[in-house]
Amino acid sequence: MYDICIIGAGVVGSAIAREASKYNLKTIVLEKESDVAEGTSKANSGVLHAGFNVPPNTLKAKFNVEGLDYFPALCDELDVHYANCKKIVVGNTKEDLKYLQKLLEQGKKNNCKGLSLIDEKQIKNIEPKVKGKYAIYSEKTAVVLPYELTIALAENAHKNGVEFLLENEVTSIEKSNNYYTIKTNKNSSIETKIVVNSAGLYSDKIASMTNSSDKKVYPVRGEYLIIDSDEAKNLINTAVYPVPPSDGKGLGIHLTPTINGNILIGPSADFVQEKDDVENTSDVLEILKSEAISLLPELKNTKFIKSYSGNRTKLFSENSGEKFVDYIVEESDKAENFINLIGIESPGLTSAPAIARFVMEDIIAKKHKLKKNTKFDPIRKGIKRGKFLSQNEKNELYKKDKNWGEIICRCEQITKAEILQAINNPLNVKTLNGIKKRTHSMMGRCQGGFCIPKISEILTEEIGMNPDEIRKSRAEGKLYERYEDFIGEEVK
Repeated sequence: MYDICIIGAGVVGSAIAREASKYNLKTIVLEKESDVAEGTSKANSGVLHAGFNVPPNTLKAKFNVEGLDYFPALCDELDVHYANCKKIVVGNTKEDLKYLQKLLEQGKKNNCKGLSLIDEKQIKNIEPKVKGKYAIYSEKTAVVLPYELTIALAENAHKNGVEFLLENEVTSIEKSNNYYTIKTNKNSSIETKIVVNSAGLYSDKIASMTNSSDKKVYPVRGEYLIIDSDEAKNLINTAVYPVPPSDGKGLGIHLTPTINGNILIGPSADFVQEKDDVENTSDVLEILKSEAISLLPELKNTKFIKSYSGNRTKLFSENSGEKFVDYIVEESDKAENFINLIGIESPGLTSAPAIARFVMEDIIAKKHKLKKNTKFDPIRKGIKRGKFLSQNEKNELYKKDKNWGEIICRCEQITKAEILQAINNPLNVKTLNGIKKRTHSMMGRCQGGFCIPKISEILTEEIGMNPDEIRKSRAEGKLYERYEDFIGEEVK
């Protein structure tokens, strides 16, 4: 019998798990994928928004502004990379200027800090290569690696006693007396007093199992292009956004500098039928390039190393006529002790720590007597990134462990020591995607062409995995169909 079962190990679910671990509660997290951060939480821009894009007096505004304030200290505790990159929202017409003035007033109502309206000369002082006549300048906007943050939250929650059950997709939920019985596709049966539905794109499906909500989630696909870190040098240091489109589907195709030194271009915003439809489309990618070039003309001859896409949740359909629906974060009035988090889209990443506190303090603690966990340890140490270390630091590490001298990923200069740390992670994730998110191997210019065979060798020779057990993720299945393929390093 568990006190709390959290369904979904994205950034919000993992943040709630960590918050729950501050109390003497028996908590478990169920996740259908082979790792945390395998859905929306890994496929977004990683931007920590200031909060001026959302209407006042809404949960989105409340959680956005509160959440942003938590991040510097939170990232310090969790050893997560954080960069205050700042942001400009650029316009060129008188209509754009009116909209920017509206956003500025909205930001003031939301108590956003560090906002100002600037002109073309000021834009050039901040970002000389960006084209624009007017802009909102946000001094508090920052970036993180969203999957790194999610992993850190989950690992710290696990360190403080929270159980994680991966590759367990919820198939049924039944209420009996004062508890719920949750069953999964792996024949797991969990009994719990409280359910927190943080299943993202599938939160409506989970809610329907108890008739706790009739809301429907509509997936909106966002496609991205990635500029190689060498190409990205000297282009921009600040996140650059256009005036948002009027359809309410997103914030427009923007340019985001990342922790790793790349620049992300995107996302697009297209309603799709299937929640797992993350294909890239040639026509949309051309639109991404065109709109990016209109903001930053020097991108015209820039090379891109990869495209990818992810889906976000919307609580309105394409033809509904609606442009905004607020978050649902509440205990259901139809199912006691069943807490639904539905429609958690942008600024969901920024909002995550504030949502987690709200769920624990304003929903659960107000109804149940909770006792603080006096042994809670907020500190989590991540994997050292050789890319960010000085030569002296690398030399000291090499003296203790010779694996720091063997390069496995040439593009990102990742060593065998980093790969081994990733393989031996606290959540026991052994997929290539899991290693990729923890080290950033397979993310460089060759996209794994050099390092995948080397990582596969480490998994088989040093960890003892069979070649046919190596896979990218749960969804993508085996990497090597036959042992002969592994020997010949022919990646399927």
